[in-house]
Amino acid sequence: MADPVTSAIGLNRETRSGLTLPASGGPASGAPASSKLTSAKGIAQLDDTNRAALDFFQAAISVSTIEALTDSFAHVAELAGFSMGSCIHVASPGQPVALQNLFGWNLGAWAAEYAQERLSRYDPTIRAVFTSPTAFTWTEIEERTSDKAGLKVFEQARAFGAKNGLVVPVHGPMGEVMAVTMISPHDRDIDPQARMNMQVAATIFASRGLGLVQIAQEANTDPNLSRREIQCVYWVNEGKTDWEIGRILGISEDTVAYHLKNVKTKLNVTRRAQIPIAAWLRGVLLDESP
Repeated sequence: MADPVTSAIGLNRETRSGLTLPASGGPASGAPASSKLTSAKGIAQLDDTNRAALDFFQAAISVSTIEALTDSFAHVAELAGFSMGSCIHVASPGQPVALQNLFGWNLGAWAAEYAQERLSRYDPTIRAVFTSPTAFTWTEIEERTSDKAGLKVFEQARAFGAKNGLVVPVHGPMGEVMAVTMISPHDRDIDPQARMNMQVAATIFASRGLGLVQIAQEANTDPNLSRREIQCVYWVNEGKTDWEIGRILGISEDTVAYHLKNVKTKLNVTRRAQIPIAAWLRGVLLDESP
């Protein structure tokens, strides 16, 4: 019986790259002479990806930092043709979509444009994360998208050199919805075996990464938020503005801003959107009004 991990990443001689390889390791039986060199090159490249995937599976168990895990995953992804990627928290149970980049690599101009223009409001791939049990490509989603706003997101991505992407939905144990998105500068089909490799690797990347983030957060001192700061965090997570929070708590908008400034310092974050996930990881995000 084949080893399940080896089988998952395509190291079986008979199934590698969809070709039936003879024991001698020569070209597939019946393959046209003109395709022998191309097939051999493709198999060699796939072998590199498979070996890197195996290395990543082993490293994920032993690494102790999110940086080391990300470096190992990025190596696998880059061999598969992806130049950048990230693990994204999409939504918490019963909450509206609020994208937060948890960890990733090479996040450049396209990521900044996406966040600044709040393109998640129109991005069809975000909706697909909730409904698809397996990995999907941007191309697959674009082909069945009809609304202009959704199609424009893909056009904008291409203008920034993000030609295609592979998205792996990840659903957490507490109902949270996440995704690992990998972006390619090439507008070409993704090899089926590489796709399977990356689906397995991305799921491990997300789950192990969250564990490492949580360990790092727990290693820090207690954020020691005041009761008022915890109240402000709760209402930020509910999507309220400073003015709305002030009205709810009976304090001024400026006082709310002051409390949230202190919260960001204590949680070691720089943006308002990062507050809920950082508070959740530190155990200070309550599920009801404090």
